[in-house]
Amino acid sequence: MQESQVKDKIVSWENELKLLQKSQLEETIDSWLETAFSYIPEELKHNFFQQLDTWLFHLQGIIQESTFQNEAEQRILNTAQIFEPSITSIEQIQTLNLEQKSFIANQQMAKQKLYALVQGGMTGIGKYSTLAMDIPAFTLLNIRTTQLIAMSFGYTSKSPMEMVRLLQVYYAATLPKRFQYERWEQLKQELELEQDPYFYPLSEREHPETWIHHPLTHLLKLIFIITVTRKKERLPIVGIVTGASLNHYWTKQVSTFAHHYFSVRHLAENEY
Repeated sequence: MQESQVKDKIVSWENELKLLQKSQLEETIDSWLETAFSYIPEELKHNFFQQLDTWLFHLQGIIQESTFQNEAEQRILNTAQIFEPSITSIEQIQTLNLEQKSFIANQQMAKQKLYALVQGGMTGIGKYSTLAMDIPAFTLLNIRTTQLIAMSFGYTSKSPMEMVRLLQVYYAATLPKRFQYERWEQLKQELELEQDPYFYPLSEREHPETWIHHPLTHLLKLIFIITVTRKKERLPIVGIVTGASLNHYWTKQVSTFAHHYFSVRHLAENEY
């Protein structure tokens, strides 16, 4: 795929984000959230989002140092060596062209969407153990998704700067789509700076509660699954389909955002 085709694809995706309009249901949810958060003391909200930032940073580090991540890194290197046998480190993948990097990233995206499908299906069975682990497991899966796509383009989150970038991408990718365009434009502008990116933690953002839409939709999904699986069917098809399809959809959204981000980063760094 030539760089001009990638640019056209990204511009088309950007325009879709830019033209998104709130539905009546989304406006209602926004109103409910705004009202609910207005009753929470500012200090309590600040502490909550600060702890959330800290937890996600630690989770990202744990994933990066895990055995299964090291194995994934080796698989990515093996694929990169098909294009350039001399590659021995993730950073050297940056020397590949965009089409080659995209090929590697697409492989990782396909695997992660499959894992999301399976994980969501297990949640849909309605057992308390899988329901309780759904949000942490899904969070881990999608932070790992951004890491794998980053490695496919030659970047690892072993340095503080890349950890910041990856968490920025994760936050943006898990915002409701109607809020993503503004954050996407900010991320692109930051790529043009010659200094390390500044991390804007949730606790310091003007409207941090917009990110809460993401876990809130997961809670609504879990409530629906619990409701439809009360009949104790041998195989709760509705719950399984709901969990699998929604988790697959959200992982596709995260992976698509991350893939576009690192494609734009490639184009920026190679001055296309």
